[in-house]
Amino acid sequence: MRTIRIATRASRLAIAQTDIVADSIRELCPDVKISVVKVTTKGDSDKSDFLYKSSSVGYFTSAVEQTLLQGRADLAVHSLKDLPTAETHGLLVAAIPKRLFPADALVTSSGASSIETLPKGATVGTSSLRRIAQLKHLRNDLKYVPLRGNVETRISKVRSGQVDVAVIACAGLIRLGLSDKISAVLAPSVFLPAPGQGALAVQIRPDDTDLLQLISQLDDEPTRIATQAERKTLEAMHGGCSIPFGAYARIDGRQILIDAMIADIDGGNVVRRSAALPLDEHVRCAELLAEQLLQAGGGEILKKLRRT
Repeated sequence: MRTIRIATRASRLAIAQTDIVADSIRELCPDVKISVVKVTTKGDSDKSDFLYKSSSVGYFTSAVEQTLLQGRADLAVHSLKDLPTAETHGLLVAAIPKRLFPADALVTSSGASSIETLPKGATVGTSSLRRIAQLKHLRNDLKYVPLRGNVETRISKVRSGQVDVAVIACAGLIRLGLSDKISAVLAPSVFLPAPGQGALAVQIRPDDTDLLQLISQLDDEPTRIATQAERKTLEAMHGGCSIPFGAYARIDGRQILIDAMIADIDGGNVVRRSAALPLDEHVRCAELLAEQLLQAGGGEILKKLRRT
């Protein structure tokens, strides 16, 4: 009987996500023994400021990947949105299981049911430039403060009045059994999520062929295609993972539909475009969409972001 060691961040959400993958593995192979290797990442230990001010690539993933590369684990479970778009040498995303709802949610102290009904001048806790830019575009009266830490910590800061509202991925709240904390769901076709949001990535060393054969059975093809399209759009922008960029892809019959946006930090200039192509051309669709964004003003936004 093989023991499979799974590397993951040590947060309650990361463990819950790992449990989802572990349970799926046990369904395929009931006799397998699974152990969890908890890893502290730079993103877990440094919560001092807005996330985008970090120049680190793989802020929440590189330490977990190193555990896998060094042979101290057999596979790793990540939130797909945290993985850099460039695949790490020596590692392979062997499965992207079926995605949970990709939308963002508002957790509020006022019970506001939408962005429009948030109190005037409300303080928003978030460290995401993507979220800040889209909110500023809709409401220029809101105030923003960096909000880091695990999901429970962010909710507690709303409850204690340190912030009036937190913006948190729906998937994280649902996986932690905290969906009752959601005041409003922001439709992903309107308030664009991060590429890959709501999906998990199961990463292995490609030379472990037995494990590759097992883990590849967890892959959900529609989820892989949609998230690959989102992440390819970001990659083709050449802007990095911390820019104010959102993308949402979905499959309609034999077509892939992608919405994407890039914005300046103040949310005053938001460039948004959509594209659709046959499903087997989802990568080309993403590349064409990125080119549309760049030509429509996204290129100038990127230049300004690099200067700041």
